[in-house]
Amino acid sequence: MASETVVLPAAVPTHAFTKVEPFQQSPVQTTFNPSHHLCFEPPKSIVTLKELLLSEEEAISPVAITEPFPLFTLEGVKQMRADLFRKEVVEKHGNRTLKHCYKMRGYSKDTPFVDTVWRHEDVINACSRAAGVELDVVFDYEIAHINVQVDALEDDMALGDALPPAFPPNQSTVTKPPAIDHSEELSKVGLWHTDSYPWVCVCMLSDPSNMVGGETGLRKGDGSIAKYRGPQVGWAVMMQGGCIEHIALKAKGTGERVTMVTSFRPKDPNLKDVSNLGNVKRSSNWDALFKQWSTYRLDVLEKRAKYLRDRIQEGSLPATEIAKLMAEWNEEQFAYMNHTAVEMTGDGNAGSQY
Repeated sequence: MASETVVLPAAVPTHAFTKVEPFQQSPVQTTFNPSHHLCFEPPKSIVTLKELLLSEEEAISPVAITEPFPLFTLEGVKQMRADLFRKEVVEKHGNRTLKHCYKMRGYSKDTPFVDTVWRHEDVINACSRAAGVELDVVFDYEIAHINVQVDALEDDMALGDALPPAFPPNQSTVTKPPAIDHSEELSKVGLWHTDSYPWVCVCMLSDPSNMVGGETGLRKGDGSIAKYRGPQVGWAVMMQGGCIEHIALKAKGTGERVTMVTSFRPKDPNLKDVSNLGNVKRSSNWDALFKQWSTYRLDVLEKRAKYLRDRIQEGSLPATEIAKLMAEWNEEQFAYMNHTAVEMTGDGNAGSQY
């Protein structure tokens, strides 16, 4: 299958590794402070769904993926890693995936710093601005999926015995390894999939300066594959992952690859929401997942009902128009809530991983 590598223009990081030492002396904090931990700058370019030959029918924005952009300072990255990579957190929430790899989900209540990061209005506004549409974090359980590739982690080791350090290792002086074969079956970190939620913010928590590979592969509408270079440490990309089949490719040369993936849905309750549980059910605690999924869907239904109620109450619509609006609304909400229910019964979205 044909593929192309697309490297979006890269700016020079404003928080280069020459400034590492002062950050290493900072105490671990529990509360996110935008003045110290946030360094957002809007992406300088985007790739649209049309450019990837993909349909916009299920989309809430024409944007497919952004150029990497600065989001968190090195101090912010350090605090998140220190919060995440504690033995008790990793062993409680980590689950092995492929060789040298594991993921973490549903841990936010045990990581107070990370929890405050993704609840903060400034972070949500930054992600929304990059995506070109107002967004909200889907719910607590999706704060925030962590994908970890640690070369030192062997099959017979406990996850807590190969913890990544609190500060991302500086790879800029390490000899770069030779190019690797990017056959997807041999070099993938994950599997081909579309996301369960409309939007994701993919943030790099490792230093990729010496990384070979590690791109995100996107399947275009004609079947070819475009590969996009990952962001710098502390940088992120926004991707409309619910509309795009994609894969994370294996990285070499860093000893680790740690990405943080936070999922978003549209803030406007009346916008199309393609959320489903097809993939996330496989790697989640159903008690927590189903509770939060149901609550979020009912919250959206409540907001939709209030919107229509206010429109009818405050307007001067004739009886025929009111009747038409109610019939259409009822049909839409029945489909919405039926989808909500079947996603939890096993008859919903089967997921796209294979």
